Amino acid sequence: MTLPPRVQQACDQMRRHLDQFDWTKLTNGRRQVLETFLELATTQGFTGVTMRGLAKALDVKASSIYFHFPDGRDEIVAQSLRWHYHNWGTAILSAVENSAGASEFWDSMVRTHVKRQLELPESDLWDILVATDRICGFLQPEIRREIEDWLHLCTQMYEAAACEMGYKNCAASARAVMKLLDGVRSWCDWPGPGSDLEDCTASAIVISRAILSSQSDHLDLSPERAKTGKTRAV
Repeated sequence: MTLPPRVQQACDQMRRHLDQFDWTKLTNGRRQVLETFLELATTQGFTGVTMRGLAKALDVKASSIYFHFPDGRDEIVAQSLRWHYHNWGTAILSAVENSAGASEFWDSMVRTHVKRQLELPESDLWDILVATDRICGFLQPEIRREIEDWLHLCTQMYEAAACEMGYKNCAASARAVMKLLDGVRSWCDWPGPGSDLEDCTASAIVISRAILSSQSDHLDLSPERAKTGKTRAV
């Protein structure tokens, strides 16, 4: 099924970004280092994670970690953040590739976003690290710019779908929806692993579409009210 041009372009841009990195040589050992670092950084703080502490958590010698990551912690940080968003992006693209139009694309993307946010704890860990960097600025400038570019690509996919569905003020709506879905664990009463996610995904779709409608109405009607002095009935 062919997607609307703007949506297809957003998908292609994300795919090109993901294709920059070759993960074929990522061994289980390297992957464990990346995932363990992310876990430790969110519980001990970024500066609290030393190579020695990471080695202890993995039950290996620090020298063996340097063998895999010669540039040490900076390289591990960059690769762990990239590895997470690569998996996220790949899952999203796979979920939406057969969508029959922008509306189905939107629902599929929201559904997958919610599932990964709830089922994979590392999704919250990644968000925490990125949010902490905005305050403390501990990431290297290169990886910070890369993450900002990545988040823009994610938001752009929501924005493209919203615009193709005929909504207005799509950029602001897309950013609001991203925040809603990233924080789904705080408002969705999901019992935990093994439980059905249908209620949460259905609620997320309804709320996300309500955001689109509210922002679209705001953009369309506010200028007219300003000129005529009319207000809508409530």
